[in-house]
Amino acid sequence: MKFLKHIIFWLCIIGTLFSMIYFFVADVPLYIKILGGAIILYLGYDLITESKERKRKEALEA
Repeated sequence: MKFLKHIIFWLCIIGTLFSMIYFFVADVPLYIKILGGAIILYLGYDLITESKERKRKEALEA
């Protein structure tokens, strides 16, 4: 499941970067950019909190 989150996260980052690069060139709808940004923020927050929980768990076990 964690591997799938990483794949989705990086694909969204790449997609958002392409949409920002071609903002004035291609006709990419705004809702796709907003949706991609929201997914990146959510997955980034999820990965950050997951790593903090893992570090806290490792500290308790030590």
